[in-house]
Amino acid sequence: MFLAAGVFAVIAAAVPHTNAKAAQGQISIVLLDTTDVHGRIEPWDYYADKQANLGLAKIATLIKQQRAENPDALLLDCGDLIQGTPLAYYFAEKDTSKPNPMIAAFNLLHYDAMAVGNHEFNFGEEVMWKAKGESHFPWLAANIKETYKEGTPYFRSYIIKRVKGVRIGIVGFVTPGIPRWEIPDHYKGYQFEPIVETARRVIPEVRRRADLVVVIMHSGFVKDPISGGAWPDQIHGENVAPDLTEVPGIDVIFYGHTHSELPERIMNGVLLAQPKNWGMSLARAEVEMRRDGTDRWRVVSKHSRTIPVTSQVEPDAEMMKLAQPYQEETEKYLETPITRSPKELSGKYARYEDSPLLDVIQEAQLEAGHADVSMATMLYAGVHIPAGPVTVRQAAALYVYENTLYVVRMTGAQLKDALEHSAGFFSQWPFSPAERIQLPSYNADQASGVSYQVDLSKPVGQRIMNLQFRGKALDPAQMLRVAINNYRYTGGGGYAVYKGLPVLFRSSSEIRELLINYLERTKEIPADPAGNWKMAPAEAVAAIEHASDANAGAQTK
Repeated sequence: MFLAAGVFAVIAAAVPHTNAKAAQGQISIVLLDTTDVHGRIEPWDYYADKQANLGLAKIATLIKQQRAENPDALLLDCGDLIQGTPLAYYFAEKDTSKPNPMIAAFNLLHYDAMAVGNHEFNFGEEVMWKAKGESHFPWLAANIKETYKEGTPYFRSYIIKRVKGVRIGIVGFVTPGIPRWEIPDHYKGYQFEPIVETARRVIPEVRRRADLVVVIMHSGFVKDPISGGAWPDQIHGENVAPDLTEVPGIDVIFYGHTHSELPERIMNGVLLAQPKNWGMSLARAEVEMRRDGTDRWRVVSKHSRTIPVTSQVEPDAEMMKLAQPYQEETEKYLETPITRSPKELSGKYARYEDSPLLDVIQEAQLEAGHADVSMATMLYAGVHIPAGPVTVRQAAALYVYENTLYVVRMTGAQLKDALEHSAGFFSQWPFSPAERIQLPSYNADQASGVSYQVDLSKPVGQRIMNLQFRGKALDPAQMLRVAINNYRYTGGGGYAVYKGLPVLFRSSSEIRELLINYLERTKEIPADPAGNWKMAPAEAVAAIEHASDANAGAQTK
């Protein structure tokens, strides 16, 4: 039997605060928010092995500055906390004897609440429940129906905090796409409802109990609210922040999931804000409240902004002290040598041309799954492998997500469909001078175990040419063992062809671990690509690479 969301709340008292406005029946409520921290505490880029302007240590400095002026400020987060870096991975999978470092950091900062993010489920329920059990703050998700009624597995819908006499309802939502992206065992006992539908049921209940209603949600805009560009590979109902403003009774929405930033936007009278991911900015909202004739508090005005983390922001000493033992153990693990490279290698163009770095991922998947064909992509194009010894750090950069390996049975015709879908992520050649060249994300998979050409001068759906298996044209009826990741199996990236295919093998380890083990055994990364696929025409590839260089240059400015 499922327990309906939205039926429990807690009331926590805050220290009373008085000022001139309060004496006149008007006060200010300050709300601080982070989102998509993804395992980052120290200001450090683990893959580049250098300092970076991000992370909770710098965010902590900004938070303490705000609290010095507003000691009653509430601190909130919109999810995706415990996954995303080698540090987060190591203490979720390798050393579970210590408290989760991300939770320890949030506890140190005295967070008031966190919305559940989809990446909280990445390591499975035991890791998630351990982290939640160590938290001194509630994890909120009103749109999760669950078999759990209490205890660590149970997610509250909302809480109510009392600040300066104002009752503040804080409601959490998680994007409902988790079954699309996760292994079923990772969300056993949970079902995910549409956010807006749930909000129409829950928000009136909260509104009756609160003077100010604040939503923290792991779901954003379908299109970037600043640039207007659409996010790739979205599913229906994944990003609904604007739609939620149409639900009566909400005053403020902090949102996440899209790794963008929005300092302030008013829609349908609702204030929306999103801080930058990875601890690169802190969102701050200020709501002016005034007592009306019925002695209830009403919103007079509300504004928000984001405070950036820059080189001028010093990391907080207390947070750095907490992180130090975790960081040292992580760095020791990352510096472990596992193989060698005969020359310097880069993932810069590995989504557009054959690369030995993509080949080693494919070979690791083929070997682990005893597969005929492997499908993979370069997840992190910024990976750089030096000539000489190669460490866990560089190998981890080759596979930055917590995917596991699936081997499915499919026909030659279905494999061609998958390759055609991948080729469809590229623009049509000749590229229009008036249009921006479409650069594919990590959704443009390539194949190993077969040979073929991708002809961008052909229409979408007709671009895969000369597809061969073991030296012969691939028979559409040929049955194949094909290695993919769990994200693809559930249709991630729009690969509907994989959904429901017979599963012949599932790995118990992440693909990253399979890759590291493969590199340890083979002792050397190939110097040259396998040469089994090629994109054409050459002029299109050159134009794509030029656009890629220009895009990378713009991002570093």
